[in-house]
Amino acid sequence: MCWDPRHKIIKNHRSAEQHPEIINDFISKGKIEGRIAGPFLSPPFEPFITSPLGVVPKSEEGKFRVIHDLSFPKNNSVNSRIPPENSQVTYDSIDTITMLVQQFGEGALMSKTDIQDAFRIIPIHFNDHKLLGFSWEGSYYYDKCLPMGASSSCQIFESLSTSLQWVMCKKFQASGMSHMLDDFFFIGPKDSPSCQIALEKFLDICAEAGIPIKHEKTYQPSTLITIYGIEVDSVALQCRLPEPKLVKIKAQLEFAKNRKKITLRDLQSLIGLLNYACLLVVPGRAFLRRLIDLTCGISCPSHYIRLNREVRADLHMWSHFINNYNGKSVILGDTWLSSDKALLFTDASGSLGFAAVLGTEWFALSWDIVPGLADKQIAIKELFPIVVALELWGTQLQNQKILFMSDNAAIVHAINKQTCKEKTLMHLIRRLVLTSLSYNILFKAKHIPGKSNVLADHLSRFNFQAAFQIAPHLNQHQALVPREFLTI
Repeated sequence: MCWDPRHKIIKNHRSAEQHPEIINDFISKGKIEGRIAGPFLSPPFEPFITSPLGVVPKSEEGKFRVIHDLSFPKNNSVNSRIPPENSQVTYDSIDTITMLVQQFGEGALMSKTDIQDAFRIIPIHFNDHKLLGFSWEGSYYYDKCLPMGASSSCQIFESLSTSLQWVMCKKFQASGMSHMLDDFFFIGPKDSPSCQIALEKFLDICAEAGIPIKHEKTYQPSTLITIYGIEVDSVALQCRLPEPKLVKIKAQLEFAKNRKKITLRDLQSLIGLLNYACLLVVPGRAFLRRLIDLTCGISCPSHYIRLNREVRADLHMWSHFINNYNGKSVILGDTWLSSDKALLFTDASGSLGFAAVLGTEWFALSWDIVPGLADKQIAIKELFPIVVALELWGTQLQNQKILFMSDNAAIVHAINKQTCKEKTLMHLIRRLVLTSLSYNILFKAKHIPGKSNVLADHLSRFNFQAAFQIAPHLNQHQALVPREFLTI
């Protein structure tokens, strides 16, 4: 850890004092396993740095984790002296899992296991023991193993995890594998023993190396498994938020969406849950931005934050999706389908009207039938037919990655950022996102020259004869657009 500061003793956090039985059990277990040294009546080193202990609840009801808070005090802590590059780490994610499911196909067999005590099995060099002190009930102790609280712990442990996966892939040809810190995932084709063989070989390697395994978290090959906090179904080719997490998200949204004020603590908790939901609800990230902005510059957990109208609209959007679609996401392919390849074209004429084409279906309507839209800026008019087309033909585009082609650079920017300052444009983007969530459509936009969009251009100017000359396959009559779609 490369730090030799002045001698200092720091009190424990209140959460530790409130759960003495948790701390006593942590120390007792650590001493038995050789991971904690002590007790000492006086500091065992000179200098000797103590950092506070804290207790935080785990996701399992009634379970707690002890944290050795090496980030305290701010700007003068052990962590503050650890170089940032020693704390950087990149993990696999649920995206890695979905790619593996795509690779091995429908009905793929999946299994997983978990290394027990993770960080605590990594020994610390003797020269750093003086930096890992803590005090409890008048005595002094120090960690001899990697603590839960050092900023470099994840990177150090990830080196072990990555090495284990490298051995599995290079020496034992485990073709389907992923890990995130102490969680290891294995996958193989249906009706194949490869997943079972990979799991058993991994367990053998860990046993030989003295790496403990949580056997209660080891799952034999199955087509349904929860990994990285997400339920994965290889038969339905679907990812889902686990029911307990879904219930919690719904409850916190219901609590927050009609309130005018909320504490920082409650808002941060909700943001954390929604950020987790974004693992599946990818477009939802845009609707976290305004919630996160509300927390900037506020540090007191009990401080009340006013929820403005725009933020409450975002919360209602989240509530609508979670309540109607239950956090499900179909595993999509890797290919982005451009709107021209999907035969989806849209265009807007500034003074006349707007149009869209999907295959043989089409519509071309005047601005006069959309209240309040005739005098809006062209960017709004360009986005409007895209939104209406997705609402009208969403079932035909569902479970796709769609690349919208537009000759308007401002629209391309707004669609890709999924945010903008102009309120009407932002309202349309919200409709676009909500529709895409409803039909499990991922979207982004690409700029194209206007000359590439001739068919929709003719229709938006009501040049029907020219349109049918270049596209005789079009239906004779345009699609009926529900009146509720023709609003802003």
